[in-house]
This record gives sequence, C-alpha cells and structure tokens, in this order.
Amino acid sequence: MPEQPRLVGRSSSHFTRLARLFAEELGVAYAFAPVHDLASRDPADYAGNPALKLPVLVLPEGPVFGAENICRALQARASRPQRIVWTEQLPDLRARNAQELVWLGMNAQVQLVFGMQVARLPGENVYFAKAADGFRNALAWLDANLEAVLHALPPHDLSLLEASLFCLLEHMEFRDTLPVAPYRHLAAFAATWRERPAAARTAYAFDVAAAD
Repeated sequence: MPEQPRLVGRSSSHFTRLARLFAEELGVAYAFAPVHDLASRDPADYAGNPALKLPVLVLPEGPVFGAENICRALQARASRPQRIVWTEQLPDLRARNAQELVWLGMNAQVQLVFGMQVARLPGENVYFAKAADGFRNALAWLDANLEAVLHALPPHDLSLLEASLFCLLEHMEFRDTLPVAPYRHLAAFAATWRERPAAARTAYAFDVAAAD
C-alpha cells in the first residue's frame, strides 16, 4: 500500500482548510499533523518549508508547499476523476479578478489575525487599518460580482475559486474579524457551500496539544 500523505497545518487556518476540503472532495485519504506554535522560527516545525508557512503536504517524493500546489497534488492522487476549474481555466477577466481578490482577502485575514489577535499589535496602526479597508473593498466587489462570476464558470464538480472563497468567508466569522452578513450574495453562497459534506468534515477548530 502506498504511503499515506501527511498534511501539516492548523485546523484554524483557511489555507489548511482549503487543502483539507480538496482532499475530502476528491476522496484522498491523508494524515493530519497540526502545528501548535506559530511563533516557531524553525523550518523543521513546518515540514521543512523554508518560508515558515503552512500548509505543507508531505509525500514520499517530497514536500509540497502552499495550498494551491497541494490541491493540484491531491487531484493527481485522486482515484476518481472530477471536473475541477483551476485559475487558468477561469473564463474571463472578472472571474480572474475575483480569484485574485480572494487570495488578497485570505492574506489580509492572516495579517489581521496574526498581527492583532496573536501578536497583540494595535489595530489602529496604518498597516492593519489599510489592510482592513482593502479587505472590505474587496468583499464589496466580490459581493457585487459574485452572481455573474459563478454563472460564467464552465460545468464542474469543484472550483478553486469557490472553495477558497468559502474558506475565507467561514474564517472571517470563526476568527471574528469582519462580519459576512452585510454582504448578501457572499452570505448566501457560504450558506449553500456549508451544506456540502466535505465542509462539515473540515470545520474550523483550534488544535489542542496532547498533554504530557
């Protein structure tokens, strides 16, 4: 039997959840190894990722760094074919802009959570204030354009855009940064995606280290 992939990440991370969501949707079994100390500066704690970032998928042939790379690696290991829309298959400029704004939103969420909730830095700092403003602007654009973007997607079982957007929206409420409710189309989209079995199996949680 081939060695099972090992996913190194955090159950509270939206980038990790994106990888887990793809694994569940594609039916790829994996072992999950949570990282408890995000303050660590040792690459060994991040499965050898020199950038000290998560998630990392550890395969027999080596590590895979980053959520999108991991999602593509998982597709290659899936036993049943699925129609997946990747970034390069998005049909038009608006859809590609939507994916870019989702990535920017996910990174802004990391910036706000790590800076303000983990590092306890002041939120009024222009570094965080500008990030929050840009985040709100991106969400407003996504809310206004979501229906047209989704309608234009080619037939598919799964898309990186939808999965990453769902992970972002759920993470906003999990980490209590910005509310989703004011964005009517985004809130409806998240509610629909929440019904997928893969979403239920990958719900956000805080990893608790085992007692000695």
